[in-house]
Amino acid sequence: MTSSPARFSSELLLKRAGKNPIFFFDFDGTLTSIVETPDKVEFKRITKFVLEELSENYPVGIISGRKLDELKKFVGVRGVFYSGNHGVEIKGPGLKFVEPNSAKSVGYITSLSRQIERVLRPYGALIESKKYSVSVHYRTVKPHLVQKLLFDLDALVRQPLKEGKVKLLRGKKVVEVKAPVDWNKGKALELILRKIGKRGKPIFFGDDLTDEFGFEKVNALGGISVFVGRLRRTTAAKYRIDSPAALVGELAKFLFLLS
Repeated sequence: MTSSPARFSSELLLKRAGKNPIFFFDFDGTLTSIVETPDKVEFKRITKFVLEELSENYPVGIISGRKLDELKKFVGVRGVFYSGNHGVEIKGPGLKFVEPNSAKSVGYITSLSRQIERVLRPYGALIESKKYSVSVHYRTVKPHLVQKLLFDLDALVRQPLKEGKVKLLRGKKVVEVKAPVDWNKGKALELILRKIGKRGKPIFFGDDLTDEFGFEKVNALGGISVFVGRLRRTTAAKYRIDSPAALVGELAKFLFLLS
């Protein structure tokens, strides 16, 4: 893990990206600011414009914990690869993929999500049933109730975890309950790269714990890994930038310098 990533900039991108960079992004906290609930996210026009310009010149992929259709609706940029549920589902130019073992767990995950909804909704949590996973967002829960909520969630998933029916992913005030498969954002990124079939340097931008899989993958491939936001933990990312707005600014500068 890298404890002190170097500063990311458009100049560094020009110097290190090579002739055929391939851009990958997380969504929440990376291309947009973190908001109280996922439905309140604001995808700014300038961000969409920059992604459109990038995709005119280079392959672009967005790999998010959100549902695939929801992600596509928010972003609305044509010709890019979209991946939802932390890489489980992917759609893009010539590619349509669902991780097979996750697909087998849909019935069980859906049933479990109903139990989680019933028990945790009274806390004020937002429960997102996403077919292949269920997200428990507790940003809206009063601080003194958070530990009780997590205790009750643990009680609900303890047996399924023991039986190997689910896995947990933890993020920024969210717990994801998903199928017990060895699949993540890094593997989704690698699958998209194989589909593209071009030799180029992969670049991945992310902000949360689940993005570490993407950082590790691009590092292994000789690419560029960039943490977005204030760094309060160790990370595999080699570079860092302060915020989604700063990232969009540097990408816009990169495009300008190329023109």
